[in-house]
Amino acid sequence: MRNRKGYTLIELMVALVVLLLVTGSIYKLLVSSQRLSRAQAERVDLQSNVRTASIVIPSELRELNAVVGALNPAQQNDIISGTATTIRYRAMRGIGYICEAPPVGGGQVKILASTWSGLRAPMAVRDAGYVFYDNNSDLSTDDTWLPITITNVAASTCGGVAAYSLTINPIVAELPSIPVLTPVRLFEVMELSLYANAGQSWLGAQSISGLDAGPQPLLGPLVGGSGLALSYVDNSNVVTTTAVPGDVKAIRLTVVGLSSQAVSGYGGSSQTSVVRDTVTTQVTLRNAFRP
Repeated sequence: MRNRKGYTLIELMVALVVLLLVTGSIYKLLVSSQRLSRAQAERVDLQSNVRTASIVIPSELRELNAVVGALNPAQQNDIISGTATTIRYRAMRGIGYICEAPPVGGGQVKILASTWSGLRAPMAVRDAGYVFYDNNSDLSTDDTWLPITITNVAASTCGGVAAYSLTINPIVAELPSIPVLTPVRLFEVMELSLYANAGQSWLGAQSISGLDAGPQPLLGPLVGGSGLALSYVDNSNVVTTTAVPGDVKAIRLTVVGLSSQAVSGYGGSSQTSVVRDTVTTQVTLRNAFRP
């Protein structure tokens, strides 16, 4: 019995202390790695969020026309109204070409389906449009886009080929004189805005002509009150907060996004905070000539 050896109480205690130190170090390493991974994921998500804004919003606003037509001075710009956090505009949804001479009275337009290029098929009420009108072929100063209100869209044909028949009301007297292959642009009235929901701010889109009940979130969360900042540039490169539609030649937008959760800082810090990222871009309106 005297020759048999075992562990003393002190040895056991020393082993337990060493085990606790090793386990604690491994646990701390795992927690730090998890915290860093979560922070990186949140930052990537945030950067992706704000950069989506730099793609989605410009692609929508890039179709806005600076000059609609000399015969319609009240509609010489596709921007209807604009503030620092909201813009309402005529969003182009497609273009096609007249395939049959409009009837006398100007109450109908037919567009060849094969020439239609757009996000979707034309829709009555939700869509309105413009028909190009070359009043005098020897002059370019009187060219314009005639506004049309569409009350019905039906399937039809042009010479046996599929077409869209657009019923126009009120009628447009100039339509019967418009030749075949004249372009027709359709649009719906949209609004982009910064709005609050569930305690956070979002960039929302709403179809005004489509009678949407309210904004639908496109991206976020954004900084409340200033997560979306719009400014409007005129021919003189003067930036204003509120748009005068006829003077706007470019739109400058800034989006400030927030991470959805508080994340820790770099360097192993355990302190957490919500981080933000900012992207700024400028969109020049179509046909926006500068002096």
